[in-house]
Amino acid sequence: MDEFATRQGRRYGTIPLDFEPRQPVDLLPDREAGTPASRLREHSGVEIVGSDRATFFADGARDGAPGAQHCADRWHV
Repeated sequence: MDEFATRQGRRYGTIPLDFEPRQPVDLLPDREAGTPASRLREHSGVEIVGSDRATFFADGARDGAPGAQHCADRWHV
């Protein structure tokens, strides 16, 4: 997961990515923890969640995919 700006400095969203085909999965409208959590719950087969160290990503990943391995992605390490 990462964030994107629809209008720099004003509106941000979340973009979940599938690491294997390196493709975006969806564009989520905000950076609230509940939004990626609900998206992850819909896809119960998620094994690994990679994101930067933003609190809302970590909280959303823990709530939405508690059984998945959580790690910082390579870009942010």
